[in-house]
Amino acid sequence: MSARLFDRDTLLDLTVNIVPLAILGFFFVVFIALNPWGSGFTLERGLQFVLVGWMFVGLTILTYYAAKAIETEDDAEEEAAEH
Repeated sequence: MSARLFDRDTLLDLTVNIVPLAILGFFFVVFIALNPWGSGFTLERGLQFVLVGWMFVGLTILTYYAAKAIETEDDAEEEAAEH
């Protein structure tokens, strides 16, 4: 495996996961900064943070393991080409 997990080619392959991560992060920050549907912390607002937050965490974990799989596959192809 290479020294850096997220090299240029891996980041290009993971763009399909990075874009939704950016969107989820944007909405999480906006919903913390603004409260467009009322005042105070209600059950609905708490559920909103939980839903957006666990999707962000889950997609982050999935993206990490996808990057590891891509790098492992690339390394295996390089070793096969050497032999």
